[in-house]
Amino acid sequence: MRSEPDDRGGAVGGIDGELPASIDGLTPSTFVAPATAQEVAEVLADAAERGLAVAPVGAGTALALGNPPDRLDLVLSTARLREVIDYEPTDLVLSVGAGARLGDVQTVLAEHGQELPIDPPRGDEATIGGLIATGLAGPRRLAAGTLRDLLIGVAVAHPSGTVTKAGGMVVKNVTGFDLPRIYHGSLGTLGIVVSANFKVLPLPRAEATVTAAAPSWEAAVAAAERLRSSRLDPAALDVMRRDGAWSIGVRLMGREATVGGLADEARALLVGETAVATGAESAAWWRGYTADQAAIAQGDDVVVRISVRPRAVGGLIGSLVRLEEEQEVQVGYLGASVGVGSVVLRLRLAGDNPASRLAALREALLTLADQVVVLAAPSAWKRGFDVWGRPPETIDVMRSLKHQFDPVRVLNPGRFAGRI
Repeated sequence: MRSEPDDRGGAVGGIDGELPASIDGLTPSTFVAPATAQEVAEVLADAAERGLAVAPVGAGTALALGNPPDRLDLVLSTARLREVIDYEPTDLVLSVGAGARLGDVQTVLAEHGQELPIDPPRGDEATIGGLIATGLAGPRRLAAGTLRDLLIGVAVAHPSGTVTKAGGMVVKNVTGFDLPRIYHGSLGTLGIVVSANFKVLPLPRAEATVTAAAPSWEAAVAAAERLRSSRLDPAALDVMRRDGAWSIGVRLMGREATVGGLADEARALLVGETAVATGAESAAWWRGYTADQAAIAQGDDVVVRISVRPRAVGGLIGSLVRLEEEQEVQVGYLGASVGVGSVVLRLRLAGDNPASRLAALREALLTLADQVVVLAAPSAWKRGFDVWGRPPETIDVMRSLKHQFDPVRVLNPGRFAGRI
């Protein structure tokens, strides 16, 4: 599965990983890895004609995300769609195959002092198509937004046997501008993204991460609010509990002299002993911190994302601490992006009948938050409820789009919100 460079760009990385033996307990009978966008469309058209269910797979870094599929016949890998199709550094635009890994894309961009400013869990391993499909984002969302904000064009293969294109390679292009964003976060249920176009940004010249321990969750939240209301304008600001200890992390980016001064201000706003990591060490710290947020099932671990308005994060953390005791839940990891309003938990459920306990925990969490998504859990535990939480207000529109783009439910049937 190796691509040869072409005259427009080149192959990005060597993506020859193992395809999954099963997805949420279902084992497909067929695995395919098409080499072109049209081949992807032909596979989907054949599947539609034969009534087969298809699961698109990138690098497999978020396969636990979603409801268990209603059925599964074929896994389609995007591994061979990994070339750089077009890259214009002076125009700050990039077109790349859906199977390219983000880490490899970032390496190409860094040679020209540019980047895609996103940091999802295990992001270096994830593919571009997978990141669009899952919509996952990391702590840098506070300042840089998500991949949706950078997406300016897509090519998508559909069960009709066609490959459609929307948007283009111009940042201010208006034609079809909103259509690429429909696919962001749709979990591959509307079509398989085969390539995507992005606006890219200059790399920050310097970065630093300031961390500090906190004696309690109240102290951690108070420190984070001081940082948030200051002039620091952080790239990321998180409160966390790992191994039972509370701490705060703030990521600062910009010019070297500016970052150094902001790091000093951050240390002054934090109470107690602080530590500072700069450059590559700073980036590595955040990769290590977010690793436990990955939508990957590990043993009996459950990963849950809870979303509220940013000003309500402190109260939510307090409620979670109390709920942990009431529900006999063992929370091994808590990561809260204070300015975004997102809290991710990695936990284990004590006692018997963990499936029913997970369903009960989800109901309890829904009384505390606007949105609760079970990002990962053992397959059998997810079958009694919708892992996406409450149906969104736009559920009827989502069902209409699904019917229009995939009328015979070829793509990931049942996996998305509302079991679409």
